[in-house]
Amino acid sequence: MVLELLFGVALLAIAGYIIFRIVGNIALGVLLVLIVFLASYLLVGSFPKLDSIPVIGRFVPTTGNAIDVFKNLTYNIDVITVARDSNNNLLVAVSNVGQSDATNITAYVDGNQINILNNQTVLKAGDRYIIELNWTGDFNNITIKSDNAEAVYQKQ
Repeated sequence: MVLELLFGVALLAIAGYIIFRIVGNIALGVLLVLIVFLASYLLVGSFPKLDSIPVIGRFVPTTGNAIDVFKNLTYNIDVITVARDSNNNLLVAVSNVGQSDATNITAYVDGNQINILNNQTVLKAGDRYIIELNWTGDFNNITIKSDNAEAVYQKQ
């Protein structure tokens, strides 16, 4: 029993040491990059553009594109299909394909905000949901918006 305890403590110490070293190296790398950006700002008067840096420039053309890629992975909703119910109201099938929950869902038909009859406050990541819209007329496009994402359905 004592031997197993010693081995367990030894393994825990080794794992802690490795994690400490990894986190320390990452922090040191971030600090060095920040120092380079600060030195560039002090010497030249502006921060360098990421596309002008030889190693990074090929992978991240602009900072905005990198943020958009991350945002699309995290927050993303899709309109799967549109149909009508027995009262001729619009039924919109929506899927949250992002990694985070979609909150404050609103619907627009041809640019006009429409009342959602079966409003759900949160659409969990990976869930599908049928939204019933208070719209009986014809439409060209339907836009479903959340706090961080938007999906548009164009009528064909």
